[in-house]
Amino acid sequence: MNRLPLLALMTALLTLDTTAAAQSAAAWAATQKAAQGQTVNFYMWGGSNDINAYVDTVVAPAAKKLGVTLRRVPVADTVQAVNKVLGEKQAGKNAGGSVDLIWINGENFKTAQQAKLLQTGWAQALPNAKYVNWQSPAIRTDFGFPVDGAESPWGSSQWQYVYDSARVKEADLPRSFKALATWIHAHPGRFTFPAPPNFSGNRFLRQAMFELAGGQAQFTGAFKPELWARASPLLWAYVNGIKPDLWRGGRTFPADVPNLYSLFANGEIDFAFVQNIAGIAAEVNSGVLPKSARVFIFDAGTVTDTHYVAIPYNAAHPDAAKVVANLLLTPALQLAKLSGKVWGDGLAIDPQRVGPAFQAQVNKALTVGPYTLDPALLARNSFGDVAAEYDRNVQDGFKANVLK
Repeated sequence: MNRLPLLALMTALLTLDTTAAAQSAAAWAATQKAAQGQTVNFYMWGGSNDINAYVDTVVAPAAKKLGVTLRRVPVADTVQAVNKVLGEKQAGKNAGGSVDLIWINGENFKTAQQAKLLQTGWAQALPNAKYVNWQSPAIRTDFGFPVDGAESPWGSSQWQYVYDSARVKEADLPRSFKALATWIHAHPGRFTFPAPPNFSGNRFLRQAMFELAGGQAQFTGAFKPELWARASPLLWAYVNGIKPDLWRGGRTFPADVPNLYSLFANGEIDFAFVQNIAGIAAEVNSGVLPKSARVFIFDAGTVTDTHYVAIPYNAAHPDAAKVVANLLLTPALQLAKLSGKVWGDGLAIDPQRVGPAFQAQVNKALTVGPYTLDPALLARNSFGDVAAEYDRNVQDGFKANVLK
């Protein structure tokens, strides 16, 4: 059998790579051309003034320079955006849809993907996708569900607890859910959490379930009905045990984290939550939280995950949506998002894929201070969230077992 000489083989491979790169560049140029003058309706959770400001003052102007108008459409819950697309599909509106881009992850993504509401195969074709570590399980799966090119990462987060150092000493902080229950009983009315179906409330309860059932590792992979049957009674017993000593006797719960922050800032409660990698620097800088606020994590670690943007199958402006998704991955915008002066959200890109200078800027942005924990500490004490079925079951179980 004849074989090409090594030099000829290398030349052939180089030619293939060059051709593929040229085709990719031509395809992206066509996408950019088609996007000119279009408006992207970006449906996203609108409950944070800091996040809204980042989109309005950083992302939208950058998109404008690329010939795309970004229209932020705030929703109270991402499920509203998913239901809007689902409603259009059921009505036969398979083109010209009202939603162009959705900020999404977790159960909402799985629901949308299973209902075939999202475009697929586009995310890794974005030019800035070269900065993303697609081999990472934290990127290629969303709550254990394969992304399959239907989502482009936008950022990352890790759960942290917020306390008021003016009222709670660091030495007295509870470092586990068991210790938290003891603290709550000793300080009635000073703790609460958002009620499911709020995303943060669900996540708080899932983490409690992990600890009560013996650790998060057993929950990884596909949903395990037998594990849920064993773990969920432990969770509801825990919640009902602390309920009488929660804020307002557990008769009512805040709707979301912004409400939680208001109670915290008003001195009604002593703890809150944040998921920004940069901690609460942005919230303190904007006056949402007092300067005495601080962050900490439990000894067993906390949940970290990736959040994404997705394009509905019937988006009216898919090309412009891709331009925005690509823009969100640019190192400059990722760094601006990481800054505690703006938002504090974690990166969706791998600094090593960008370069040493960018890594140095990231390190500077995450300088440890009163409002930011050591990134190495967070990384050592993190674990992924679990299959979306647990999320739904926690929502339903909270209603049936706690709000009964």
